[in-house]
Amino acid sequence: MVLQSRLSSSRLPAKGMLSLAGMPVVVLAARRAANTGTDTVVATSAHPDDDVLASTVASAGVRVVRGSLHDPLARFIGATHDLADDDVVVRLTADNVFPDGALVDHLAGQVTAEAPYARIGGSAELDVPYGVAAEAFLVSALRAADREARTPYEREHVTPWIRSHLSDRQLEPPVQRPAWRGLRSTIDTFDDFVRASRVLGAVEAPVEVSWVDLCDRLAALEGPRPRLATRGGDELRQSVVILGAVQLGLPYGAANTSGMPDADEARAVLQAAAASGVSHVDTARVYGESEARVGGALRRGLSEQLGVVTKLRPLDEVPTDADPGWGRAAAEASIAESLRALDLDGVDALLVHRAADWSRPGVRDALVEARRAGRARRIGISLSAPDELLAVLGDPELGYVQLPFNLLDRRWLAPAVQDGLAARPDLLITVRSAYLQGLLTGGAQARWPANAGVDVAETMRIVDELVVALGRSSRADLALAYVLGHRWVSSVVVGAETPAQVRDTADLARREPLRPDEQELVRTRLPEPSIDLLDPSRWVTA
Repeated sequence: MVLQSRLSSSRLPAKGMLSLAGMPVVVLAARRAANTGTDTVVATSAHPDDDVLASTVASAGVRVVRGSLHDPLARFIGATHDLADDDVVVRLTADNVFPDGALVDHLAGQVTAEAPYARIGGSAELDVPYGVAAEAFLVSALRAADREARTPYEREHVTPWIRSHLSDRQLEPPVQRPAWRGLRSTIDTFDDFVRASRVLGAVEAPVEVSWVDLCDRLAALEGPRPRLATRGGDELRQSVVILGAVQLGLPYGAANTSGMPDADEARAVLQAAAASGVSHVDTARVYGESEARVGGALRRGLSEQLGVVTKLRPLDEVPTDADPGWGRAAAEASIAESLRALDLDGVDALLVHRAADWSRPGVRDALVEARRAGRARRIGISLSAPDELLAVLGDPELGYVQLPFNLLDRRWLAPAVQDGLAARPDLLITVRSAYLQGLLTGGAQARWPANAGVDVAETMRIVDELVVALGRSSRADLALAYVLGHRWVSSVVVGAETPAQVRDTADLARREPLRPDEQELVRTRLPEPSIDLLDPSRWVTA
């Protein structure tokens, strides 16, 4: 078993040396993983910063191997140089102290010549805390990765080449409990460390106690976590509602009278989203301070609870007949800026902010390369009109689409659009503008555009009648239930300026959506407005 550790963590520097249950975190993690007798080695770097870690581990009687700070894969090769090709290696990290020898032995037993890799944990869909995680693989697979892996991402994360070229098996943990889902047992922030200290501080035998017992103790400490439903079996597993973060970086919305939250309020909104079962946050390069604020919250313990969807800045300066290198460079620069602001190596979805940018020379190629390099799990487009969607549905690289849809918008229900979507069941379709920037839910404070083209008072009177007739609790409930009633919708982006708004939205998302007959009643009763109202970029202020 190889335990990976270094002291130069950006979120919680020197966390491996923090005292937990009477010993350094790295020593506790190593002893727990070896408590059934498995040979264990700690692989750390040869950088002087890690001298104290290496000497501390060695003094505790645990073998240490040192190597490149920036090439953990090479460290694993050094740690396993004396093993045979058919030996099994289990990879753990020192910030995960819950895994024990029983879990290590169980995982190692699942690796064979026919199945040279297996992993446990690391998925939000499993009923285990984040941090109950480990990987196991044959030494021959590790050596193949060392020969073939070239990108910094593959070298840093040790196993991406194995998973993409040999096998990737995610196993069900031997024990799961619903009460464990959404909990966090890793130590990546100071808050994490405090939580782990509270759990392990009450344990008489911290090295010997089982991982199952620790999970139960954590659940008792944290209490139950609410869930939100997901749709489909894609790898992102987005909840049916995701948090729109434009309000966290800009004063936004026709019904917004409070302005932009400050940094502490923004962090509280993101924390409320994670605590309410929201899986993702949606942001963009042009949302002012949004990416930076999201990144700050992720660094404080939300990085494994909230996935990120972000969008490139608009690339209008790239001509449609430009050399592809121009578009590629512009796209790559925007991607790099976003990842720096978010303090992430990669995001769950990376989109162009305008449909026209997808076809600018070099831009799509840059997104494809970003996905292949691990900087995005899916790539796609934020678009505004059905003709934009129909123009790209045949592109196999397209994996994610964001589009506007609400109670008044009939455009996406046209047969051609519905047939096109039916032909691409693999696509994630996330809807924005379900509340039409708050016009459909706000009261007198909602500032309707001068060119709305509808009788505002009459429209809202009908909305209120539908709320009563369909047994909904509010305008927001009706608007959200209508959109989620369409099964082609994977998720809805809903913004918030306060934690209470996040919790209210999550509660609404747990209600049953409108049935097809109820959707038809909405369409029959409400007027179909012009594009001037449906597209906020066309709005004219009074």
